[in-house]
Amino acid sequence: MELFQRFGIRAINMDDVARELAMSKKTLYTFFSNKGDLVDQAAKYIFASKSKQFMEQASLYENAIDELFEVQRIQEEVLKNYGTRLLFALKKYHPETYEWMMNARRDMMIETSTANLQRGISQKLYREDLNVERTALIRYNTMVGIMEDPQMGDDPAPRGEMLHYSLLLHIRSIATAQGLAYLQELQSSKS
Repeated sequence: MELFQRFGIRAINMDDVARELAMSKKTLYTFFSNKGDLVDQAAKYIFASKSKQFMEQASLYENAIDELFEVQRIQEEVLKNYGTRLLFALKKYHPETYEWMMNARRDMMIETSTANLQRGISQKLYREDLNVERTALIRYNTMVGIMEDPQMGDDPAPRGEMLHYSLLLHIRSIATAQGLAYLQELQSSKS
């Protein structure tokens, strides 16, 4: 994936991968039937490891609002490391892998968002009257829209700023007075 990120999926061939891994091309073909298989397995591996990191890191926080900020940090890290060009190349040249990744990402993001909302409600940080399913779907679509907006260019910094701003709007729209006070406390301690 590092090679694909650095040079693009189309520019890298199996000879390049074998050379980078210091193995023969024949050995490489014992693990992958072709380049498409390599791209598919690499994308699924990266997705699984980032998802695992996402879930583990988020679960370390007792507070649902702190968890959201950690999720935000991880998203910005993924944007910096993988950007949007890789998604475009997957969509164009490996549509089945792209489709799998988009479905898996959707399921994972909605699941974690739903769990965070339920946790925040039980902690009295989020309002009890929330429609959890709809709120999770809105949050997912907002994050994906920002991460994939082609008008924002390749620089991850503006996307990170927009993700942060959307997170603040999200928290303010779902928080109780207690949750808003905690958010204010967090923002005061950071400035």
